[in-house]
Amino acid sequence: MISLRQKNSDVLRRFRSLITHVTLVTFLGMCISLLPIGKAPVLFAQQISTIPGSFVDVGFGTRPVAMGYAFVGLADDENATYWNPAGLTKADGFQVGLSQLDHWGLVTYNYAAITVPSFGQNQALGIAVISSGDDMMSELSVHAAYGFRVRFVSIGASIKYRSASFGKNTLSENSYLVFDPEEISIGMGQQVTGNAFGLGLDLGVLVHINESVQIGMMARDYKAPMQWSSSAVESSVYSAKGDYAEDLPMELLFGVSGRIGDELTLVADYVPALENDRTTWVRAGFEKRLAKVLMIRGGTEQGINNLEDDKITLGTGLDISIQQALRIKADFTYVMDPIKDSQRFSFSIHF
Repeated sequence: MISLRQKNSDVLRRFRSLITHVTLVTFLGMCISLLPIGKAPVLFAQQISTIPGSFVDVGFGTRPVAMGYAFVGLADDENATYWNPAGLTKADGFQVGLSQLDHWGLVTYNYAAITVPSFGQNQALGIAVISSGDDMMSELSVHAAYGFRVRFVSIGASIKYRSASFGKNTLSENSYLVFDPEEISIGMGQQVTGNAFGLGLDLGVLVHINESVQIGMMARDYKAPMQWSSSAVESSVYSAKGDYAEDLPMELLFGVSGRIGDELTLVADYVPALENDRTTWVRAGFEKRLAKVLMIRGGTEQGINNLEDDKITLGTGLDISIQQALRIKADFTYVMDPIKDSQRFSFSIHF
């Protein structure tokens, strides 16, 4: 005879299974409903130039990048603020991480992330700061995130403040002697200067299928209005666009992660193109723990297009525990990029 306790356990198990399916259906429904919102124009920083590229996502956090840029379904460290704020609920104490990237030898990015356990269990706060550039073009992003968990579903949101300045550098005609005087004059007259500021909103969800498997979704820049102001430095012929408002385009990211024992983690992300001129990305990677303190990682980012823009990533790291209250991590990643290879270093403390 089946006991009352067993019957209650079966009912609870079926109820949880039903809730899981309902959550997944709702999750997919959210994704479908968000798709029309992605029809935002590509952002341009000034009228004279037609080169887009404001607040470019070059991949932040040495560990996520080492795993092929696939982190939305895992998001289990201080990088969750950027990759999926729902993952903040997995924070094991205070976490501080610092890294720097010299992107293609052209732009230097500084990245810092902090995770703070909040009041009560299954809640946490996160802060991330990204700065880049110089007087020619500089950008600053400050992310403030909150995540909470209810049973087997975690939800998170991140509010971002962004600012930028461009054309603050001084041009000299002596620097362009390879051009004709007329060409130099035209180029000097087309210099544009200006500033920008705005806000952004990221939304994230993590569904904890069990202790080993998670499914994640991230709506990056669900809303991201920017206010731009630009003017020609010194020209009576050319003009800049002046003051205008324009949104940064939204990006949807889907991810899954799975742990095999305590030593191996597998991850995969899917990033669909929401515009005809955007690329759909498929990302996958792994993380393997060796000898308790040594980590090895690898992954790839593949674009579904006819371009040679696929990347391969390899990384390693040290994860050292000092007593039980302090963990020190040092990570290194090498990115093989068709344009130019790059290296990334980061240092973090968990306490």
